[in-house]
Amino acid sequence: MSLESFIGFDSGEGMSEAAFEAFKEKMKKASAQIAAIKKEEGKQKKKEEELLKILANFIKNSHKKDLTLLISRVLEQNIPANFILAIILLGNEEIQQQAGKFLMLGVGGQDEKALTFFGEEDASIPLKMKIEIDEWMKTLLFQANERPQKLLKNAYKIEIIEDQEKKSVKKAIINLTAFVIREFFEKNNQHQDFVNLKNFAVFIIKGILSKTNETLKNRRFLKS
Repeated sequence: MSLESFIGFDSGEGMSEAAFEAFKEKMKKASAQIAAIKKEEGKQKKKEEELLKILANFIKNSHKKDLTLLISRVLEQNIPANFILAIILLGNEEIQQQAGKFLMLGVGGQDEKALTFFGEEDASIPLKMKIEIDEWMKTLLFQANERPQKLLKNAYKIEIIEDQEKKSVKKAIINLTAFVIREFFEKNNQHQDFVNLKNFAVFIIKGILSKTNETLKNRRFLKS
């Protein structure tokens, strides 16, 4: 059966030959786009499986039981594995070695500034730590944009209060981020009040989710 017969008309009836050729070309491009999307989805799925294996091995073998419990709780919320690993990259050499090649941007990975919390004039935090935190936040933002739909769908707790929808970041994500930050500060002999560090965690995650949502909207706008 010819393509003309399949779609219900003959190239000489109701459509000029030039128009029909243009139509076939559009169909060809559409098919190529669909194939490219499926290929990319396959790559993402394979990467997700690899990262989940890394997380599972870390949970099984790590002596940091508090950390592994927090990771397990975030996994239960169906947060993408790449974002969970990006959170625990900070100061965690074991994860950096295992998952760094999948996640870390490296020098010059992004030109835009990450979210800022500590001012440049703040001398209470060593410069080396500020740089590490800045690179970590850039990595978080980059990884958030790798699986934005899944992250934004599962990162929030939705409640209806007095007929109004209230959206808040799930506590499991905040608690894991705050724990990682505290571990990083203690490792660098910088002891901070945990309430302040938890507020820092809220600031980071809220900001990253907001930027991710904004980027996703811009992508949809450009595609439309």
